[in-house]
Amino acid sequence: MVRRQRLDHAHKTALDLVRRHGFIAHEDLKIRNMARAPAPRPDPDQAGAFLPNGGAAKAGLNRSINDAGWGCS
Repeated sequence: MVRRQRLDHAHKTALDLVRRHGFIAHEDLKIRNMARAPAPRPDPDQAGAFLPNGGAAKAGLNRSINDAGWGCS
């Protein structure tokens, strides 16, 4: 149900843009790479310890990317 709504909205928006502007560019985003977890950063001073890598902020961004439905076909 949600997938069809997203596709319908995307189609109507694209049609409106083409009618108004005549040309649109499409960017081939690598969504899987964008939503990947950040790599751990080892602490050089302590063996087996890790430095903060922004994982919590990245998790929120990943959630937003996935909710946006960019990967829908």
